Amino acid sequence: MRNKKYIIAVSGILLILVLIALIYFKNKDSNYTNNEMFDELLLNSEYYKASGDYLKSEEILKESLKYNKSEGYYYLGMLYAGRMNDKKRAKEAYIMAYKYKNVEAATYIGMIEEENGKLKEAEKWYKKGIVNNSENSLYRLGKFYYEKNETEKARKYLEKAANKKEGRSIYILAKMYYKEKNWEELKRCQKQILEETEIYHVEYYMKKNIEYMLGTEKEKQYFNLTEEANKFIEKKDYEKAEKIFLEAAKLNNEGYYEIAKMYSDISNEKAVEKYKIAYEKGVSRAAGDVGSYYYDEKKDVETAKKWIQMAIDGGDVDSNFYLGEIYEDAGDLRQALKYYSIPANNKKAIAMSIARSLASELGDKKLADYWYNKIFSEPGIEQLSEQLVIGLGK
Repeated sequence: MRNKKYIIAVSGILLILVLIALIYFKNKDSNYTNNEMFDELLLNSEYYKASGDYLKSEEILKESLKYNKSEGYYYLGMLYAGRMNDKKRAKEAYIMAYKYKNVEAATYIGMIEEENGKLKEAEKWYKKGIVNNSENSLYRLGKFYYEKNETEKARKYLEKAANKKEGRSIYILAKMYYKEKNWEELKRCQKQILEETEIYHVEYYMKKNIEYMLGTEKEKQYFNLTEEANKFIEKKDYEKAEKIFLEAAKLNNEGYYEIAKMYSDISNEKAVEKYKIAYEKGVSRAAGDVGSYYYDEKKDVETAKKWIQMAIDGGDVDSNFYLGEIYEDAGDLRQALKYYSIPANNKKAIAMSIARSLASELGDKKLADYWYNKIFSEPGIEQLSEQLVIGLGK
């Protein structure tokens, strides 16, 4: 529920940028170049996608093909693969994008082929995708080899991606060094994630797991069990995964939270039941997830606030994000800004971005600039993504 909320927040930020850009285009001279026509149509498409009207978004993207086939097919592929969950049409669109020299599209074809179990085809497309040397393409190929236990090939591409500040690659390298008992390299990965600026796709769990890898024997054992459980989640054997998480919970109560997190992708009701157990076992942030459920699913604001406050009182500063959302939805932007600022000061890029947007809306340019600059100057930032940066207009 926590991750879903952050995804929704990023979509909202992007929607604001789209609206601003649309106003710009409407006031611009009508003598557009092909690129400008494509950009306007893409912005229109993003507006409808963020609003949930995927068919209208698709219609506009098809219109955009008149002006830029390479990018138009690429964004069609992303729409089909993501929001519309139609991998067949996504693959067709990506193939057309690649035909028109969009190299990045090859990586996404590789992902679809890998998902379908066609590993040779996946490898072929992943290799085509790294021609442009992008962080994402290098990460995807490295991850592909990592999951096939081809360690040296994985290391080669993950190191290249890590050098480009790709946080997911740094984390996988950390796990590789952990298996090799290469503590110095593992510490170097930790240092990069904690001390460098503008590292993309870092999440809280990555930092915490690296702590476990470098921790006591008990912490290492806990991490090993959660890794084992996650393998069963990938196989959709949730019963086996839960049993292993329960073993892990004997070492660290966070194991109960991992069970709830697993069920959040299966059943909200089951997840809430497990989050309540995690809270009872001492994991305070689980109460924030319960509160989020009551707000989003049950529309019960008072019960939501009660649970969220329980999380905050237990020491989970990031649950203030949920209170920020409640006040923002109620139109109390100053209170919303107050609560968003708390996780923003805890290295959460999405909260920083929303705080920046609200400060701007409230006419406080100095504060808006402060949050914008903090996103790109704060070491150890979490949740930084390409989509969020687009939303910031950088």
